[in-house]
Amino acid sequence: MLGLGNVQNELEQTMIPWGKLTWVIKAGIMRLSSQGLTDPGCVRTENQDRIVFDDALGLYLVCDGLGGRRRGDVAAELAGNAIRQYVESSQDPMDVTWPYGYNIQISFAANRITTAAKLANRQVWRRSEESLEYLGMGTTISAVLVESGRAAIANIGDSRVYLLRDGHLEQLSVDDTVGYANQWTREIPIDSSRHPIIRNILTHAAGSQENAEVHLKEQPMSDGDLFLVCSDGLHGCVSDDRMAAILAATQNPHDGAAALLSAARSAGAPDNVSVVVFQYGDDEKGD
Repeated sequence: MLGLGNVQNELEQTMIPWGKLTWVIKAGIMRLSSQGLTDPGCVRTENQDRIVFDDALGLYLVCDGLGGRRRGDVAAELAGNAIRQYVESSQDPMDVTWPYGYNIQISFAANRITTAAKLANRQVWRRSEESLEYLGMGTTISAVLVESGRAAIANIGDSRVYLLRDGHLEQLSVDDTVGYANQWTREIPIDSSRHPIIRNILTHAAGSQENAEVHLKEQPMSDGDLFLVCSDGLHGCVSDDRMAAILAATQNPHDGAAALLSAARSAGAPDNVSVVVFQYGDDEKGD
């Protein structure tokens, strides 16, 4: 679990006319259970990934530090701390600041996690500008915030968020890679068999620029849903079909996370591997 960083200087006052907004709290209690594991892998000696899994906050997060000797571990730590602290400080809608404004078209949770990711990006950017030691560092961010039976998913980079429902594994996040972008634009013909490395080159990461584009998705949740948040150290060497089979067979976060990490290591795990698995239950349908 990450320690708390200090991002108070980022929380510039942006006032929202709360009287014009209506907050709806769903009756009932959500049940959340989770497990998170992170491992250096089979090749690297240092682990630059950072994870958060906190059922009380409903926050699940993977940051995959980039930059190698340029302190990707620092970038991931900064981002994780910033996101966790903002989520903690923004639980009360009447006592929160919005340094990037408030979007009334999306939920309260979606505004919180998007703002948190943008603050994290700015923290990493500013630290990278301080000295040559940090120049060029960055991190991916994939974060899920659960509230009132919905999951707000924010991501920058190629760490992923998946949902397993009824045996089907669906990717909910967006990969900021050359290959993923090319699937939609077709601007550059890429032969995946001849250029596998080019396909996986990141196009965006937290800390690469002062203001980052954050991908956002809101997902209604159903009783028994299993969510997976992971770094490319997992999805880069274990196929989606294999991950789906593992999660379907285990059906709980603790066994699922352990089995996924084991599968990555069995496949050679050339990169750091981070896995966060959490399960949602609605007490209205529970015992």
